[in-house]
Amino acid sequence: MENKDIFTTVVRVKGSDVYCLVPVKSTKPIKKDFWIECSKALCRIHVGPPINMGDIVCKNILNTGVDIVATKNIKKNI
Repeated sequence: MENKDIFTTVVRVKGSDVYCLVPVKSTKPIKKDFWIECSKALCRIHVGPPINMGDIVCKNILNTGVDIVATKNIKKNI
């Protein structure tokens, strides 16, 4: 049995006065051996509002075939 699970973390939000982070998760389980490398890749990403739940933040992370999606709505400042 492989050591896989859904990967969850946060990604920085640029351009919002209310939120500085958005929670994200993988769309499929990822091998736990890749979790540190996934974190390193995602720490270089900034996303801008508006962000909707389910929006892809990172497509095919580390060539695993798994996308990273937002799990919270972030509205754009008016």
